[in-house]
Amino acid sequence: MSEFFHGVKSRQVPTSLLPPASVSTGLVMAWGCAPIHRLDAEQQAKSKPGTIGLVFSNAEAGQQFGIDAAKDDFEKWTLSEVAFSRFTLFGVAPLILVNLFDPLVHNKNVTGESLEFADGVANLKNADVIGDVLLNNGAFAESTDYTLNRITGEIAAIEGSSLATAVQQGTAITANYKYAAPELVTAADCIGGYDIATGKTTGLELVKMAFPRFRMVPNSLIAPKFSEDASVAAVLAAKCERINGVFNAVAFADIPSDGESGVKNYADVPKYKNDNGLVSENLYLCWPKIKFGDRLMRMSTQAADMCAAVDIANGGIPFSSPSNKNLQCQSAVAGGEEVWLDLTEANYLNANGIATAFNFTNGWVLWGNRTACFPGVTDPKDTFLAHRRLLAWYGNRLILSWIQRVDFAINTRQIQTILSSEQININTLQAAGAITGGRIVFMAEENSVLDIMNGAILFHVFLGLVAPNEKIEFLLEYDPSYIEALFAA
Repeated sequence: MSEFFHGVKSRQVPTSLLPPASVSTGLVMAWGCAPIHRLDAEQQAKSKPGTIGLVFSNAEAGQQFGIDAAKDDFEKWTLSEVAFSRFTLFGVAPLILVNLFDPLVHNKNVTGESLEFADGVANLKNADVIGDVLLNNGAFAESTDYTLNRITGEIAAIEGSSLATAVQQGTAITANYKYAAPELVTAADCIGGYDIATGKTTGLELVKMAFPRFRMVPNSLIAPKFSEDASVAAVLAAKCERINGVFNAVAFADIPSDGESGVKNYADVPKYKNDNGLVSENLYLCWPKIKFGDRLMRMSTQAADMCAAVDIANGGIPFSSPSNKNLQCQSAVAGGEEVWLDLTEANYLNANGIATAFNFTNGWVLWGNRTACFPGVTDPKDTFLAHRRLLAWYGNRLILSWIQRVDFAINTRQIQTILSSEQININTLQAAGAITGGRIVFMAEENSVLDIMNGAILFHVFLGLVAPNEKIEFLLEYDPSYIEALFAA
């Protein structure tokens, strides 16, 4: 029985059109090593392996992870490279960081190291000291006899101290200490997983924590240095699908260009790729390294950030390719030697689904549109990085936009709300030049009576994707008829 009411009142119904949810583009989630031993104990616990952090600047990266992006050795501290590229070189934010370095595990002890003092100053052979340094088994006290820079390993004798006197008298000085050894972090540590015994999630498996923690969907996954291991690159690509069961992303990885497994010659790069099964449509492969100033960087790091910068220039829609956009570097390097590819050589790598660094008329640029599945796969939606990124972003936006309508009654209003709203969104993408056109339909042949009775409906979205203009050709022809102009004159 309806409630008796005498008077005037109102009630609300759901809006027939719903705006799309906001989905961040170019958001990088990066795995690597950060010098968290520089932090106090409380902050170290917050940034230890198994945790993730969201940072918006180099300052926040320093506060949360001990990173000094301007000075750190990128070979040791790969997350410092990530922060430097993101915030300093490309000026985009934010960034999700996953530290793999544990100072309680990844360290080495040194006993009896002889120090050579000059003008009262000596340097330990190893930087990034953890804890105290014992000189001559504790005969001298820090702050009383000497100062210690734990980051650089510099020891300076305090004038007038017992150490200063001992040094002047030629007494042999030795040091016992412990230092950070991020090189002990393995590919297996990066891959990680779920430990049933401890109930802890580690490594790449932590991708599932980004959205629950920060309500952000990572679009680009990177693991500089670690992704030079083929197993890490493969798992990184696999983690791009069904993040939290529904979201998608793209992975950026590097083919090693130095060390024992490194490929020093461009002609051998495709063989390495194929031999290691790096053929995922969710993987964008780069070779070789690039050099900024006196520090080597992985191209995958800059490629991911370049995508973010391009997206921002396009109103936050990831439809344009990062290829032929400027890298921040002064040279490309493989095996310690500079690499100067001509157009034919660079295109040889591109033809095998590998991006590279190319210096032509516009300085150093990223060169390559294709994902790693090319040329074995020819479907444009899979082979073009721009298409993979747009489809992942659009799919993620659909999920976040329409999760609010799940469990509504399946009726004409529900179906029409989705159709009308999403068609407006598609038209907006077309107007922005992100697609050539598109439509969303609800077809009887794709929605059986049994499916609808069981609470399931399916919408079919057609999108005209915008391919990068990879090839421009001009046809030149000699036309003798123009000789007649001589007689006319």
